[in-house]
Amino acid sequence: MAVVVTVVIALVLAFCGCVGLGVLGSFVDDSTTSGQPYDPEFDEPDGGLAGEPTDAAPPVPATTPSGGPGRFTVLYEVSGTATVDVQFYDANADFLQLDGVRSPFRLAFTANDRERVQIIASPTGSGKASCRITINGKVVSQDSGQWAATCFGW
Repeated sequence: MAVVVTVVIALVLAFCGCVGLGVLGSFVDDSTTSGQPYDPEFDEPDGGLAGEPTDAAPPVPATTPSGGPGRFTVLYEVSGTATVDVQFYDANADFLQLDGVRSPFRLAFTANDRERVQIIASPTGSGKASCRITINGKVVSQDSGQWAATCFGW
């Protein structure tokens, strides 16, 4: 009998606690406005004018590692029917993406980490893309495909 009473008391306390929290939550002001009317010319959080979006300059890939000359020479080659989107690791093992690159695309650099030698090529429209990686003068990977091509240097 004591177990039943304990369970009933626990359920009543849990129910009352939930109802109490609901009542307290109704007193909290959940408005997120600052009291100022919306002005489409001033849509920046700091109240400044919203600028037109600018096209950022494409990233410039590193061709030598920042830590030294590099242990091996890498050559990325990409081709496609027109323009391709290219994703790859550069000499610093930074992952970069270049959109709408004219085919063929070539990038030669030195690197220290073969696990960070990779390139992915995708045609911007319909068509094929292909990639090839050469390390120290030897082709180590090549691929082509209708939707994308992926090459690894390891």
